[in-house]
Amino acid sequence: MIDVDRLKNLIPLNTLDSSNLERLAKRLKLEKFGAGEIICQEGGTDPETIYLLSGKLQLSSTGTTMKRYLDAGTEDARYAVVDMPPRPYTVTAEGDVEIIRVGNYELDRAVMLDEVTTTITEITSDRSKELGGNTDWLSEMVASETFSKLPPQKLASLLMKLEAFPVKSGEVVVRQNDPGEYFYIIKQGRFNVSRKDERGKVEILNELREGSVFGEESLVSGTPRNANIVAMTDGLLLRLSRADFNELLRDPMLTYVTASEAASMVRAGAAILDVRNEREYSQGALKGSINIPVFNLREKLPTLDINRRYILSCQTGAQSEVAAFLLSQRGFDVCILKGGLRAVSRAR
Repeated sequence: MIDVDRLKNLIPLNTLDSSNLERLAKRLKLEKFGAGEIICQEGGTDPETIYLLSGKLQLSSTGTTMKRYLDAGTEDARYAVVDMPPRPYTVTAEGDVEIIRVGNYELDRAVMLDEVTTTITEITSDRSKELGGNTDWLSEMVASETFSKLPPQKLASLLMKLEAFPVKSGEVVVRQNDPGEYFYIIKQGRFNVSRKDERGKVEILNELREGSVFGEESLVSGTPRNANIVAMTDGLLLRLSRADFNELLRDPMLTYVTASEAASMVRAGAAILDVRNEREYSQGALKGSINIPVFNLREKLPTLDINRRYILSCQTGAQSEVAAFLLSQRGFDVCILKGGLRAVSRAR
């Protein structure tokens, strides 16, 4: 872990409160270089912000014969040596130097988390008791794909809507086949996920901890819960009603395109992902589409290209909405064929 005191003057790290700065420091690694060693090359595309902590650096570019120098401890050294790619120059150590690299995404999330936690301290005392204290859960939550696309204002609105829900060890929070009414965030405690098959055999699927979320799939699809969630310890959940979930989380993550827009996107390299079951798909589908039923999406994720855009299709668009939410949570760029295949058929 990097000594937090070495980060306090760096911009924008100096804007973070002590707990958030310490949390970030735990994830950083001090790097040391000797004279003549190259720290990064001009034109490089690595997504990291580099700060100088000690020593002296040379900054050179093929566009000019002039060289710049940066000394640790100066006002200029409070700012990043380089941040967004591509790198504008080659950075070389003039002597023994120490640097840190902060992933650009991680830095953005740290600043966002700080804005959110500041908001928490400004809300009423009753809500502060529910949401304040240890904010490790909040750090994990904000870092998840589910919340990564939400601006701070939207995230703050979501936090204001959350309802505290204490649970006891052994308590069933979500019961398989029950209707879904809430989306949950774990603030404290541990929970297991299990599913009972048709023969009555129970299988433990996963364990959830602070910052984990659950309950979204049933809310998006309108179908019953597909698993049991049971508290392994006493804990505290924060829950969001179906209406608030749709307004604050579900709807912002769904993007719709018309058939003509989809065709243009396919010509530009996008793929059509048909999320109906195999029987429905075999009875007629869009040319060149890939078939992965929505209930198989999780296990088939490794077969999808995270760098490719996907247009989701089904009969009416309802199954596509479930798939879009699940894929968006995991960082995929997706959109939904508006009105589904029925709309395409009517347009022909």
